[in-house]
Parts: sequence; structure tokens; C-alpha cells
Amino acid sequence: MKKYCVPLLLALVLHGYPLGAVAAQTQSGLDQVSLEDLMQVEVTSVSKKPQRLANVAAAVHVISAEEIRLLGVNSLAEVLRLAPGVDATRFSGNRWAVSVRGFADVFAEKLLVLVDGRNAFNPAFSGVSWQDFQFPLEDIERIEIIRGPAAAIWGTNGMNGVINIITRSAASSQGGMVVLGSGTTEGNYGRVRWGGQNADGSTFYRVYASKQRANAQDALDSLGGGSAHDAYGHDAAGLRLDGYLGSGAHWDFSADIFQNDSDGQAYFYRASGVSIDPLKEQHRGVTLRGRYELPLADAGNLQFQAAYAGSDMRLPYAISDERKTLDLDMQHRFRAGQNHELVWGANYRFTSDTITPSEVMSLNLPARNMQYFGVFAQDEISLSETLRLTLGLRADHQPLSGWDTQPTVRMSWNLQPSHTLWGAVSRAARAPSRADVGFNRNTAFITGNLPGFVPDTLVILRGNEVQQSEKLLATELGVRSQWLASLSSDVVLFRHRYDNLLRVPVGTTVIPGFPLTVVNVDVRNGGAMTLDGVELTTDWRVNPVWRIQLAQTWNQVTDAGTVVIDPAGTVPSSITSLRVSWAPSAHVNVDAWLRHTGARPSNPTRAQLQRQAFSELDLRVAWRPSKTVELSLTGQNLNQGSCDAYQGLVIAASNTDLIPTCQPRGLLGQLRIDF
Repeated sequence: MKKYCVPLLLALVLHGYPLGAVAAQTQSGLDQVSLEDLMQVEVTSVSKKPQRLANVAAAVHVISAEEIRLLGVNSLAEVLRLAPGVDATRFSGNRWAVSVRGFADVFAEKLLVLVDGRNAFNPAFSGVSWQDFQFPLEDIERIEIIRGPAAAIWGTNGMNGVINIITRSAASSQGGMVVLGSGTTEGNYGRVRWGGQNADGSTFYRVYASKQRANAQDALDSLGGGSAHDAYGHDAAGLRLDGYLGSGAHWDFSADIFQNDSDGQAYFYRASGVSIDPLKEQHRGVTLRGRYELPLADAGNLQFQAAYAGSDMRLPYAISDERKTLDLDMQHRFRAGQNHELVWGANYRFTSDTITPSEVMSLNLPARNMQYFGVFAQDEISLSETLRLTLGLRADHQPLSGWDTQPTVRMSWNLQPSHTLWGAVSRAARAPSRADVGFNRNTAFITGNLPGFVPDTLVILRGNEVQQSEKLLATELGVRSQWLASLSSDVVLFRHRYDNLLRVPVGTTVIPGFPLTVVNVDVRNGGAMTLDGVELTTDWRVNPVWRIQLAQTWNQVTDAGTVVIDPAGTVPSSITSLRVSWAPSAHVNVDAWLRHTGARPSNPTRAQLQRQAFSELDLRVAWRPSKTVELSLTGQNLNQGSCDAYQGLVIAASNTDLIPTCQPRGLLGQLRIDF
């Protein structure tokens, strides 16, 4: 950790510099925003309540709607790469591996994703499928990304972080919008949206429809990927209603329906041998969400939310999952005296599934009903005008592992109105998913010498029927600073100590035979790993015309235990995002975005399975001939760098036997009309 102290010490030294005098000399445009206004930006995800950024004792980053527009991207996973510490890599068509602080996997299970407070993780694998988020990016108000554990408030699976996608209210998206685009990678796509209201202005609505089709590019250069990407497409539609009552209460309701298809190729390990087969992954789903909020005295709040999700995922290289999930949530916020602000709540989840086995994977129980419930409480204590202590505790009951308790202690100290020092110590858990318990997966086929009476061998991973939760102890220290009205920075040091990681081989059973011998490898909890890191964010509005944004992360893995899926191999050594924005006039924007993801160190015997280091450069030019029309052209991966991630790899360990492809150099043109 010593080498990571330099950025933090530098920030503390600079803290003593009298920057107020410099800030007073700023001119017009972006520089007119005062220090006080910027430090009072509110976030809601850290404590389930509005908080000034100056008082937040957590590593949180906010991506605004305007930043999303200027990125020139067409998927949610690409947007998330703007935040520090987010590892988002496209590995096949519309498939993404997204994580925070390591464990990047196609089904990353240590990251909790929310949409307007609705828990979007799938109990089948405790993660999310990013191709299922098909609502228009234009409907997003902001994205709040918490790096580090937030399980004390959001529950199990918020181990490494929480991504909360907050969409616009129907009242703030009135009128119409049409988006049409075409690109060499994105194919052809279109989105349409319309918003209106009732006669007395108490109820607002918004409806949308979205469609995309992208064809495969070129043939694969080799089994290790190449300059191609797989075909994919989606259809989606949805609505949102917002109602405002005379009592000050607010209710909202949203509904979304989607379907998407993804082509590709994968290795299939069967009893008859290894084959490389085409596959067509299909997802279908519908989500419903309703929320009611009632303001109480003394800035208190009472909130109820219900959500339903029905999904049908067909993964021919793994399993198919038909699922229905119901979520019920309640929370209450109130003040106790002058110095205590408390929030507490409870939630209940019921999920019912039918998981159909494939030739290469099965579960001992093909159908199961599961119930989850949890309670939490958090108290923010004002020790003084500048010092705040937060104590939180959550208890969750999981059907597969029992109870998990997840406490946190956080403190923030406003050194000055423009500088905040904070620290946190938290415990978090990742409960075993449906696919972790009683699973059987073909993982290798070793060809024998049949003429020499040496049998072929099929290796099968077998999950124990009794699994435990994975554990994390996290310590964090950060400084959030507003050096000038136009210059801010955020530095975070963290240490994550993981224990009881899943999938440690504990025994082998050999079933001899001819022409096939079966080797069953039993796996369970017991792995360990320590992750140290530094995250740095800098935002510099040089003047009203130029803006520079830097997000930098360094990671170092130590004490990684031996597991079947090597955790160290999912942690990049560094992640860099550098954006330069130029607005020479009110009608033109030019944005350049350079990204670099470092190599992932791993066991030398598995190095051929891990993604390599790669860089990408995007360039976007946008022209607005009027306030309601925008034309943009984006050059994607201009240096052809993303293909370096899989160069020489037959498969990538985090891709579950899929043969990885990459996003080649491409162009994307888009027209947006608001009316």
C-alpha cells in the first residue's frame, strides 16, 4: 500500500494552498459555478437518501445525462467505462463483462445493479446480462456508481459496488424524440419516445420503442478471435407514469418488455469429444415496477416499492432459465433529535425458476422456489458541523446459505467547504447463487490413445449441495476536493480482503471406463485474495470551450489462493479513461476518448485464458443546426486496439467457453430530433 500513498499525500499537501483567491478570479461560462454549489451536488445511492457530495463517506461517481450524450455510445456498458474502477469489456457482439474492483466475468456476481431502485440481479447467477438493458440512454437522468461495498444498505451481492441507474421522470421528458443510427459495429437502430400529461397536470406519461439489428463482420481469423464481431439485435418497448398528489406524495410506475438475440461460437465438451458449434443466445423478459413516496415532517420520508420481473434466458452453451421474481421493499427516513438522521427498511424477494439442462451443464434440482428477506438500519450522526459518523447494519437471510450480517462504519470530515476527508470499514457478503449449488459442468475433454487402450477423459466440475457465502473486509480512505470552480479531484485508497471464495477443488472422483473415463472434481468455498488499489478522478473545465476528464485506477493482487476460476486473472493491473471535450461554438461538440485496460495477472499455467492489455480511441463530432436537431459521427476503436485483448487466446476464462471476438474499427452515425 505504500506506493499508493503518493496521490493522497499530494492531495493533502495541495489542500493547504490558498486556492480561494485563484477561484475568485474565474471568468464566465462553466467557471461561474461556485465551490459551494458543486460541493452540494446530491447523490441518493450511498444511504438511500439525498446527501451532499461533500458529506458522502464513500467512493461514488456520478455520470450525468449530458455526459452520456457526449460519449457517442449506444450501450449502457460503454457508458459505465467513464467511471474510475469500472472494468467493461465487450467480448462478443452485445455481450459484456462488467465489474468494479475485479472479478470481471460475463456473469460478474459481486456487483449489484439497480434501475430506479429495482434490484436487477438474476438469482440464477447473482449477476446481470447487460444486453437486457434496452431502455433508451436518452431516458437516463444520471448513473450513480458506488465503488466498494454498499451491502450494509443495499444487501447481499453489493460486495464490490452498486450501480444505480436513475431514469428521468415522465414530467421531465415531455414531447417527442426520434433517434436513428447506423454503424459498422452497431448495425442499424432506432428509438422513438413520446411524453404527455393529463388535463390538470397531475399525471404525466412517457412511452418508448427501440429496435436494433447488427450483422456479423468478417469471418473469424482464428479460434482465438479476430477482427470480427457476432451478430445481435433487440426489440424493446416501455412506459412510465408519474403522479403528484395534493399531499406532496408522489407515485410512479414503469413497465418494460424486451427480447434480444446474440450469435456466436463456443467450445462444447461432450462425452463424445470437443466440438466448436455456432450458438444463438436468446433472452426475453418483462419488468414492472411501482413506487409510492410520502413526505413526512422534519424532512422525513416513507417509501414503498414493488417490482416484478419475468425472464426466459436460453443459453445453449450452458443452461436455460425461465424465472419469475417478485420484490417488495419498504423504507422509512426520519430525524431523532438534532444530530441523528436514521433510515431503516426491509425487503422481501420471491423467485421461482425452471432451469433446463444442456449437454454440458445441469443442476441437481431443475426447478426451485426461493425466498430472500432482509432488514437494515443506518444512523448518520452529526458530531459537529464538519464531522459526521455513519453506523449501519444489515441482516439478510438467503435460502442457500442462511443469515449474513453486514456492518459498516463511515466517517467524513469537511476539512474546508471544498475538501472532504473520509474513511470506511465494511464487511460484505456474496451469497451463493442458484448455479453455485448442486451444479455439474463439463469443463475439459482430454483425448486418449484408443489404439493404445488409453481412454478419453471427460472432466466435470461438481458444486457441493451446501455452499457458504463469500466474505469481504474492506477498508477505504479518500479525499474529495474542489480546487477551483473549474477543477475537482477524487482520490481513494482501498484494500479488499476476500475470504471463503467459491470454487476451490477439494476432491476428485475417478470413474474409470473405456472408451471414456469420467473425472468428477468437487468444488466448494475456501479461496482467499487481497486486492489493494488506488482510484483517481480529475475533472478540469479549462475554460467554457475545453474540458478534460481523467479516471485512473491501479490494482495489485496478493495472497490469491488456488481456485478453479482464478480470481487474480479477472483483475486488470490498471484502467485509464481520458476524455477531452471541445465546444468551439454552441452548435458543435468534438469529443476524444482514450481508454486503456492493463493485463490481468494470473497463474502462469492459465495465462493463455486471460484477456491481454488493450487500448481504444474514440472520436465524436456533433453538430446541432438547431436546438432540436443533432447530427453526430463517431469513430470507434480507431486504433483497432480492443482486438488486442484476445490476441492469441483460444477462450477467455471469464467467458464460459465462448470463443471471444472483438469490436473492430468502425464508424457510427446518428440523428436525434426532439419535438
